[in-house]
Amino acid sequence: MAKTCPNCGYRPIGPFTDNCPMCAEPVRNVRSDRAGFGGPSSLVKWLIIGGVVAVLGVGGCCGLGMWKFGTAIRDAQEGFERMQAEHEAERRARTVVVAAADLLQEFRTDPGAADKKYAGKYLEVTGVVERSGRGRYEVPFVVLHGGDENAKHKIECFFEMAMGNEQDQARIRRLDKGETITVRGEYDGQVSNVQLRECVLVK
Repeated sequence: MAKTCPNCGYRPIGPFTDNCPMCAEPVRNVRSDRAGFGGPSSLVKWLIIGGVVAVLGVGGCCGLGMWKFGTAIRDAQEGFERMQAEHEAERRARTVVVAAADLLQEFRTDPGAADKKYAGKYLEVTGVVERSGRGRYEVPFVVLHGGDENAKHKIECFFEMAMGNEQDQARIRRLDKGETITVRGEYDGQVSNVQLRECVLVK
């Protein structure tokens, strides 16, 4: 019966052939077998090769996935930083620097004209602390006046941006009555007092 080469799996090899015609492996003492795909060694080789290919494939997919994930995170971070920079540039373009005393005088003289003038503006206001505390939803706030504590109208500054920042909240809590500070915030109209939102203390 035909023999199968134990080295390369070639078959059929005649019973009187001493060497494999494909790889020259000695086959003189190889036992004859039945016709088939090949001997056990060939099957093992194919299994090993298949396993290696599968591992490399999975590793390649995982590596590619991690690379794409890392790239996506980096792109998102760069996009966020770019958005922040654009937002700050837009705010600087519409920033109005004004003393608390001057701002309050404008609202006393002509509230309608003052409201129209500052609508959509980002104000940088320097004034005197009357008091600080927490308002609705625990938002920190500071009330400023222009030097006259008994004036009818004041400036209320709400620090929504400090809600997630304990360091900023601690700075606001440490403010003393009568202290002069500078605050930046979005003008949000006048209720009884002039309102500023999304405020930050100037460093």
